[in-house]
Amino acid sequence: MTHVNTGDLLNFQDYSPEHNERSARIDVEAVHTNQFNTMSTSNYNYEEPKPVEEEETTPKTNHNFWTIEYYQKYFDVQSSEVVERIISSVLPQKVSRNYFDERIKGKPDLYGPIWISVTLIFTIAVSGNISNYLQSANKAVRWRYNYHLVSYAASAILCYVWLVPLALWAALKWTSTADSQDEIETQASSSPSMISLFCLYGYSLSIYIPVAVLWTIQVSWLQWLFVLMAAFVSGAVLIFWLLPALKKSRYYLILIASILAFHFLLATGFMLYFFHVPDTATVPSVKDLSTVASHV
Repeated sequence: MTHVNTGDLLNFQDYSPEHNERSARIDVEAVHTNQFNTMSTSNYNYEEPKPVEEEETTPKTNHNFWTIEYYQKYFDVQSSEVVERIISSVLPQKVSRNYFDERIKGKPDLYGPIWISVTLIFTIAVSGNISNYLQSANKAVRWRYNYHLVSYAASAILCYVWLVPLALWAALKWTSTADSQDEIETQASSSPSMISLFCLYGYSLSIYIPVAVLWTIQVSWLQWLFVLMAAFVSGAVLIFWLLPALKKSRYYLILIASILAFHFLLATGFMLYFFHVPDTATVPSVKDLSTVASHV
């Protein structure tokens, strides 16, 4: 073991200038290297702003009411959502109590109502002609397809789907009561819009598609039973969804009765005009026609 002079260790020692510059340069490089490694391994990463992100943050322009772009949002709906809304229009207990406020009023669509209306038009026209064929099957009458039933059914359904919701929207807007400004704001947020009423009425007609096929059964009491069932189910679904908004109206009992009455009139008109034949209606047979011709 070598002997170390402690006095030399406590004294200041001189180093050459070259040694001092070299050691200082090494320390500075080491500090910069450690700082760079620390910044590269940290969670903070600086990125240059991209023009695309700036464009996405800009608000979207409102399209004109008369342009096609304005209605694109009402056709942006998934098939599963359409099926769910059709089921809820027949069986509202399958969904939540606030389904209309959460799903339909916030995102109304016109895709489902349009296809339901078109399907119902052709279903009534075809089923009505089948019903007329069955009525004249045992009679000496030459049956011919009535193409006018398509235009008649289209006129009735389109007028009902557009005019009745428009009248209901106007009635809710002008007859709803509010005592203060806060209640007015709450009423404006809870009141259904015109598009949501179009959507709701369009889906409420889905019950008439299977009923139109069942109306071909030539049993009078059974046809009237289907009328009551279709009118009650479709009208009750509308009242079930719109009851919070209807209660705000001064004439909510009249509005409820009107909704049920219009649905009953629609179902009755479909059955009487397209499917039902009066019991007292008689068609002259070939023998009667030949007798009349001989007398002439």
